[in-house]
Amino acid sequence: MKNVYVVDAANAPWKRSSSEGVNFECQVLLSGDDGGPEALRFRFDDCPSVYGHMHLTAQFQLLLHGAMDFPRGVKHLEALAIHYTDHNIPYGPFAVSGGHEMLVLHPQAGGIISMANLEARRKINLRGRLYAALASDMPSQPLPGIDHGTFKLLMPPDYGPAAVVVNAPAHAALTMPPAEFGRYEVVLEGSVMMGEHEIGAPGFRYVRGENAAGPLVTGAQGASVAFLTFDRDALAGGITGEGLAVEAAQAMAHAI
Repeated sequence: MKNVYVVDAANAPWKRSSSEGVNFECQVLLSGDDGGPEALRFRFDDCPSVYGHMHLTAQFQLLLHGAMDFPRGVKHLEALAIHYTDHNIPYGPFAVSGGHEMLVLHPQAGGIISMANLEARRKINLRGRLYAALASDMPSQPLPGIDHGTFKLLMPPDYGPAAVVVNAPAHAALTMPPAEFGRYEVVLEGSVMMGEHEIGAPGFRYVRGENAAGPLVTGAQGASVAFLTFDRDALAGGITGEGLAVEAAQAMAHAI
């Protein structure tokens, strides 16, 4: 497993597929096969009920386009929005509409398990966290150290996992503290230099480790970047090669 992954989503092939009668297109941006992060990009056809399921790892869903409606009063989400769950937290069924597109971002391979599976119901993380937020609901604040830069905090600062969207002008250096348990840095608009690579939306960098990664430097038109940071729950669960994890891995492989 590496400490830094840089992904240009423009270079990944699309696959048309379906799961439990739900039709979608998918890009596999990171597979998690090396023990590192797993990242997928989905475009679901309009659907009134994407079946209830869970993943065996922590997860950020970053809604880039369209809308998602979750049951039990969780949230009506319209892009730009986030939806976070700890490992083994079920969610759905949910509806998608309006040209839906999202990134599904895991710190490790997490598989997928339908909540119709009785064994899966016995493995639910009863103390796990679930959080959802729309960027439009959050106030813009001045970005320290960068003239004309702003940020929006999408998760409470003491929640554990963190989500912030930064808007910065051209040639600004965006620095973040170390991400011990992993962080996705996703380009939403414009472009960003990640080392020697200029990455546009919705490409990203994933970093993890005790040392801070080098800064992201915005391109000639500036950039908007989402920083999605995991906490210790990123170490839990995952594809272990036994029991429910085998079924979860097989289900994900079949779907994508």
